[in-house]
Amino acid sequence: MLAGVNVGGTTTSVVLGTSAGEIVQRRAWPTQARDGDALIAAIVGALRRFGDAVEAVGVAIGGPMDARRGIIVAPPHLPGLHGVALGDELHAALEVPVQVHHDAAACALAETRWGAERGAFGLAYLTCGTGFGAGIAIDGRAHYGADGASPEIGHVRYRDDGPDVFGKPGCFESYGSASALPQLARRRDPACDARTGADVAARAAAGDPACAAAIADNAAAVGAACALLADLLVLDVVILGSLATYLGGAWIDAVRAAFAREALPDHAGTQLLPPTLPNVQDLSGLAAALNSFRG
Repeated sequence: MLAGVNVGGTTTSVVLGTSAGEIVQRRAWPTQARDGDALIAAIVGALRRFGDAVEAVGVAIGGPMDARRGIIVAPPHLPGLHGVALGDELHAALEVPVQVHHDAAACALAETRWGAERGAFGLAYLTCGTGFGAGIAIDGRAHYGADGASPEIGHVRYRDDGPDVFGKPGCFESYGSASALPQLARRRDPACDARTGADVAARAAAGDPACAAAIADNAAAVGAACALLADLLVLDVVILGSLATYLGGAWIDAVRAAFAREALPDHAGTQLLPPTLPNVQDLSGLAAALNSFRG
């Protein structure tokens, strides 16, 4: 039996499951984003309720990070974990192997192991949620750079100007994340008071032109990010995260159209798909746990 932990900007969940991707138990609670000690204590307490059956723990969490050492480095959505050696902390408390992965990389591992595109040689997962991250799985293993650093496509410059996210206006995260949608709508109409991505989606569906334009701007950025990944890595598949789930087919089509405009013709065969696993966030932790056996 394995335990998977998914630490998001708003929700933390733990699951007990198997190497076949079967989830047996699940618990979730609001993330204590600014209190690292409380967050770790809550995770340890939840995992201990699973008893002695757990053989390994996998953690999927937003970066930046040193994945090789399990150290979180200045995570913008989880300031309470800056500099925390999360892998060591959990290992000391639970005395089982612990592997910490960037959340997008863990989702990529889950998709390659249990998703419809299982076995794909090159697969990227774009989070498109609170943040905008890319996880890359090559030949079944997560790709990291020097010092275990996770790829951070969200901070790559996309436009000369745009919403200011973490001091870098115009970066991919400022256009491509779900949380960027209200700011994109206000750039179109300063009087727009939509507060969440869901607000923007609902107003766009009701005919609000600023919100509809914001979604179009967002889809164009996501498509451009997919083209960048495809051109650099020549991927089989890019999985589109949260926005694909709640904005649906029209948004996916707009992303694909932007991708077709931007990608090299030789790389245009990369598939852009919504998540093929309905519970990919929960399974991401289990996929990370399986990686712990490989060192």
